[in-house]
Amino acid sequence: MMPWEWKAIWQRVVKRAWLTYVIYVLIGVILYLAMINAALPDTVHVKLHDIARYDIQSPVEIVDQETTNNLRRQASANTPTTYVFNKDTAMLQVEKTGDIFNVLADLREKKQTANDAANDAHAEGNQLKAQQAAKLEDAVKDAREKLKNTTGGKLSDDTLRTLLSVSDRDFALAQEIANSTIYDTMMDKIKWADLEDAQNKAIRSIPKSVVNDDLTAALSDILRYAIVPNYVFDAQATKKNKEDAVKAIEPVVIHQGEVIVKKGDLITRDVLHKLKVVGLLDNHYKILPFISLAILVAFCTMLLVLELKQLKQKQGEPDTSNLLMFLCIHVLIVVLLELANLLKNVHVNHIEFVVPVACGPLLMTILLSKRLAVVYSIVAAVSSGYIFGGNSGAFNATMAIYVLCSAMAGALVWRESRGRLRYLPAGLMIATVNVLAACSLHFIKGGSIHILELGMEIGLAFLSAFLATVLTIGLMPFFEAVFNILSPMKLIELANPNHPLLRKILIEAPGTYHHSIMVANLAERACEAIGANGLLARVAAYYHDVGKTKRSRFFVENQMNGENPHDKISPHLSKTIIMAHPYDGAKMLKEAKIPKEIIDIAEQHHGTTLIKYFYHKAKEEGGEVLESDFRYPGPKAQTKEAAVVELADSVEAAVRSMKHPTPEKIEALVQSIFNDRLEDGQFDECDLTMKELYTVRASLIETLQGVFHSRIEYPEDLPARKIKSG
Repeated sequence: MMPWEWKAIWQRVVKRAWLTYVIYVLIGVILYLAMINAALPDTVHVKLHDIARYDIQSPVEIVDQETTNNLRRQASANTPTTYVFNKDTAMLQVEKTGDIFNVLADLREKKQTANDAANDAHAEGNQLKAQQAAKLEDAVKDAREKLKNTTGGKLSDDTLRTLLSVSDRDFALAQEIANSTIYDTMMDKIKWADLEDAQNKAIRSIPKSVVNDDLTAALSDILRYAIVPNYVFDAQATKKNKEDAVKAIEPVVIHQGEVIVKKGDLITRDVLHKLKVVGLLDNHYKILPFISLAILVAFCTMLLVLELKQLKQKQGEPDTSNLLMFLCIHVLIVVLLELANLLKNVHVNHIEFVVPVACGPLLMTILLSKRLAVVYSIVAAVSSGYIFGGNSGAFNATMAIYVLCSAMAGALVWRESRGRLRYLPAGLMIATVNVLAACSLHFIKGGSIHILELGMEIGLAFLSAFLATVLTIGLMPFFEAVFNILSPMKLIELANPNHPLLRKILIEAPGTYHHSIMVANLAERACEAIGANGLLARVAAYYHDVGKTKRSRFFVENQMNGENPHDKISPHLSKTIIMAHPYDGAKMLKEAKIPKEIIDIAEQHHGTTLIKYFYHKAKEEGGEVLESDFRYPGPKAQTKEAAVVELADSVEAAVRSMKHPTPEKIEALVQSIFNDRLEDGQFDECDLTMKELYTVRASLIETLQGVFHSRIEYPEDLPARKIKSG
């Protein structure tokens, strides 16, 4: 196929509605594939007692729950049991012992009374002994009955019998020894485990020299009963202490980027455990991460699609050129991010900071819209966090923030101006933002300054801005050529007076050249007044009459010697020559590969207006004359810029032909031309409103009055030199 056949096919394809949806899907698919590593398991192949061939870092930040639980169990187990020392227990036990001796003292007194009665009855010796023994046993029974609630039957009958039968002196001595021994012993801390030792120690302290064996045995029995633990286990305090010890154990966290094992170190069981916790030993694919990533990508893609639809509605583009352009920039940014991610393997700190991500939003701002560039900056930041984060859903917040700052700078720093030097301030602003972002991210890591590392990061950030600017400048011609984009930069280049076509007009049709300059000034100001593209109107005005160079002497502004070729030819031939210049110009512009927008304005700048002069001249010569034969074939103005250039062209030529223009005459003439164009329906096919038409009229009148203002007429006898006013 010939090149023009391919071009025709391509033009038909880009106007297909289904291509729009294909592009939307491709945007999401490319974004998904760029971040697919986030859903893939990050695995290493190591075994116990292997030697690590490289540093292995944790891809995620995760709590080692098993180790944390082990430490907490160990802390709970190592927490000492809590005991409470009750000093009052000594006096309490002394009082209990005193109660025992008081009960026994009462029984001793009753027994003594009974014995005295038996003695008074002059009982015989054996009978007396039998009665006394019976009384003693009765006393023992009474003592056990009265003390059962106090001692719980812990004192033996022998002890009670001994204490009931000893002399008063020994009874008092036994009570004193028991009380003092109990008190002294229980002033020390006695645990249950130490109880027997404390009791034995107290028994050994009984003075054997002053008490007999029977009394010693009785005292021993009382001491074993009375000496009890006074340093006892506190369940609530122990439980609280264990809970506090468990809470004091912080969760064991394996941080993202933490080196689990260094190159050359032995793979131990602890290392294997950590690798398992962070998922580096799990090579099983899980569906949930892929679904989650798809949801995230769908959300990001939806944001971009909504912005692209709004852009399409705003610009009213009938084809998918803008979508294809966005797709190309999107692919470019994804490729740059992936390349920068590969650079991380180079042992240079933060080498990925060199990624020129700002070029994408900068291109979108210039070629599409600033709002779309801002939204894309956010999406690029999110995706870069996962691209640079590695596998297993790790998110690199440092790179996400850096990319967000750099991309936002690319989206927001562009300012419309003329000349390629406008890229310089944009590049410097991007470099400033990049450097500030790199410094902030460096300081926030710990507040310390590492001069060499910081210098490297600043250098890479500056280089990133330089590369982004160079890429933007280098790619602009590509987008302009492939997508036939009429960018401000392209318009500025076309406005260069040294352009071959402009030089052709200047040399071959100087009057037309001057006329075109005047029309350009009028059209640019009028377009800016209604919010249209003033730069496009200016450049289109430069070229709108290029077709006159084919027969320049047939147009009045180029007739320098006063001869008019139309005087020698018929009105019909003159009409044909005049009528041909918009279409000759369009053909010349196409051959010179001038953008379509300028070609359209050149072709439409006369619409379907009537060539009145030759029409009336033909009617004067007689014969049948059709008005349609003397009308331009069109098309009528399709855009605001084309309509404004048409009006500017008409009013400039008309006012220039006036002999003595005054503000009133200029305003009346412009109003007349406006009314004529409106009545003729020349603006029916463009989206100019009546309000905008009135604004254009006012702008044209104001500019023309400034250009064709009146001069002061000097007397003839003044010096030859003339001073121009204004």
